[in-house]
Amino acid sequence: MSPAFLVLGISIIGTWGVASLALIAGGVILIVSPGDAPTASSGTVGGIFLIVAGFVSGSLMQMTVNPLLGIDPPLPIKAKNIIPHDRLQRWASAGPLADYPDRVPQEVRIRSHRVTVVRDGDTAYALSGLCPHARLPFAGFPGSPIQPDPIRDECITCPFHGARFELGTGRVVRQPFSSEFNNDHPFLGRFQSKLLFFNQRSEDVQTYPVEIDEGEVMVKVPR
Repeated sequence: MSPAFLVLGISIIGTWGVASLALIAGGVILIVSPGDAPTASSGTVGGIFLIVAGFVSGSLMQMTVNPLLGIDPPLPIKAKNIIPHDRLQRWASAGPLADYPDRVPQEVRIRSHRVTVVRDGDTAYALSGLCPHARLPFAGFPGSPIQPDPIRDECITCPFHGARFELGTGRVVRQPFSSEFNNDHPFLGRFQSKLLFFNQRSEDVQTYPVEIDEGEVMVKVPR
């Protein structure tokens, strides 16, 4: 990505994000402190309007600016788009098994496909690189505070909104924005659940067959 586009995108996100937060803050102030008693009801209505406008603005910001930065829009990936294993046609190397940390998701590019590889001792699993809930990477963003969650109970967890999936089958076993996740992550959970009010559930995630060939992780992907 061009540094100029990166700076421009960050500037837009910052300005638009501050404006969205300002709308929400203004709405809260109008509701909590509406001013003169005769205008209290109109202040409440105006506050609710500003809060809704702030959340809508924040959602539009993510869907508009994220693609410019090479980030997928926060829209769900449907289970109907999952490709059955018997229709996957090409084996490709994902690198040596020894290069992967044990039980920590790591993303690789395999023939233009974003794939999450999880080493589990002497074997490995492979899933889509993106969580189907909001198309955010299971491996987090490198260099950011959002890092991949270690595997627990043979499940992979999206570090952004807490959706959880079985490693072997890709079946969703916990929906995003669960009360447990929201309590532990006020911003990523409770706050963003309001921004993503239109997207509250996840479907199953794509998985890929994996074989270990002389220490090399081989993943079967579409052509």
